Amino acid sequence: MSEKNDNLVNYCVYCGAEVQKGKAYCPNCGKLVIEIKKMKEQITKEPIVERPSALEKGGISRKCPGCGSIITSTILDQCPICNTLLEPIPESQKIRPTRTGFVFTKEKLEPEQAFLLKHDSWNLKEGINVFTNSILIYITVQLFLIMFIWFQLGYGDTDQSTVSEITIFMIIISQIPGILLGIFPLWYIKANKHSFEKLGFPVKDKKLFLALVIGLSGAIGLVAINIFSNFINVFLYELGLNFFDIQEYMDMETKAIQSAGIWIIILVAELILASISVEIVFRGVLHNTLREKFGAKNNNGRILTILIVALVYSGIYLLFSFPIGIFFIISNFLVFVFLGILYELNGNIYNTIIASIFYDIILILVILYL
Repeated sequence: MSEKNDNLVNYCVYCGAEVQKGKAYCPNCGKLVIEIKKMKEQITKEPIVERPSALEKGGISRKCPGCGSIITSTILDQCPICNTLLEPIPESQKIRPTRTGFVFTKEKLEPEQAFLLKHDSWNLKEGINVFTNSILIYITVQLFLIMFIWFQLGYGDTDQSTVSEITIFMIIISQIPGILLGIFPLWYIKANKHSFEKLGFPVKDKKLFLALVIGLSGAIGLVAINIFSNFINVFLYELGLNFFDIQEYMDMETKAIQSAGIWIIILVAELILASISVEIVFRGVLHNTLREKFGAKNNNGRILTILIVALVYSGIYLLFSFPIGIFFIISNFLVFVFLGILYELNGNIYNTIIASIFYDIILILVILYL
């Protein structure tokens, strides 16, 4: 009888046939036989798992300066007992939500965690939405300025002699859309309490000196690209690729800048702000979004990201500066490819911002004094 108790399952519960120890299926009916373990053995073999405390789960606790209570919540801003304000929790110490489920999209399952917004990186949908909204703001302001210049400066008149001259005021006004381009991403990051590291701004100040060195070197490289592009434009111009007198247009723009006087300071300030805005949108949002999509450590993905961003920028510039933009599409593409390479050196957006700013300043100085 004791042997029967030691081996509780020695027959099939369906047909009654004997089942040898260690067998999972009945040799008579072929049905599955589950071995019943003694409760005592199950309790002794399985380790007892203690329930973690609130402090072990979160790892965050704050002591109320008023009543001395320990607050483990990451949501409360004040003590629930005495209403005393608590010290704010650093963003780096807050617990991020994790999801273990899946979402069915079209023909496959996607991890639910992939759709959560991260504080320091973009997902594809989020990044494209922010980039698109920024471009829509740029387009709206650009169209408004085009209509303003069209009606205020006489483009609607039959006499076209009043609009044949480019002034410094037209150049200054034309920089406004580029300045406003980067406002939406900054507002989005601030409103959602995300980290500015998401846009490529480094957390540590030690990287600023390295960014300054890379940026100054990059500005020299951009000037070399500009010189090379000018040779190509002159070659195309001599071949007859001239939809209108581009050389006359460039001469008028140069004269307007040279005779700007005190207004040149405003123009330089606008160019600096526009460079920052462009880099925030195209590098901080679009580049980083594609970088996350294709893989930051994948060389092919990084190259593809650089080329896509350069093509998008060149296409948008061509759209809003046609037909003049045709002569600068090669220059814009090469410049943005080079800026993408600078950014990929260490993922610091200050690299490209500093390079763009000094590049614009050098071009202004060349126009003024050469």
